[in-house]
Amino acid sequence: MSISEIIAPQLPYLRRFARVLSGSQESGDAYVVAMLEAIAAEPSMFPVDLEPRVATYRSFLDVWNSVQLNQKRYDAPVSERLAAADRKLEAITPRARQAFLLMAVEEFSTSDTARVLNTDEAEVKALVDQAASEIADQVATNVLIIEDEPMIALDLADLVTGLGHDVCETARTHGEAVAAFKKHKPGLVLADIQLAD
Repeated sequence: MSISEIIAPQLPYLRRFARVLSGSQESGDAYVVAMLEAIAAEPSMFPVDLEPRVATYRSFLDVWNSVQLNQKRYDAPVSERLAAADRKLEAITPRARQAFLLMAVEEFSTSDTARVLNTDEAEVKALVDQAASEIADQVATNVLIIEDEPMIALDLADLVTGLGHDVCETARTHGEAVAAFKKHKPGLVLADIQLAD
């Protein structure tokens, strides 16, 4: 089987991965084309000893990782046209983002992800954990809890902090809730709909 016959069935999936990784279909396709051109120029760069899907994605990431710009972590979006999810993905450390997308979007196993990234399973797990932590940091916010039952308020506070958020205040009455909201401007409010007052 020729390299082109090995790669051809993988291209629709690779294009999806490239689009998510780069932030646009046009940019992703440019990287796929660059990979195909690189393999055409130097067929030995394609690891024929690996399973076809793993080999294709590894070859793609070899090209992707050869571009210095792709190794930079962005704290701000490159383009306002990018969707919010793309901007959040861009903020994740590049190698962690690759591991996360390979497993979450492309549904590679841990062992296959390790082969694509040319590493071991322990590093893949660490990279995915890093990506999860960085995603959690992006969505973490301060939370105002409005609840007049102390035990329920404590349970909610434990739940919220366990998810990586901060409880800015717990209010028990309508007046306390309004004052706390004005003071903290929380990103999330968890409110009892029937307060005692």
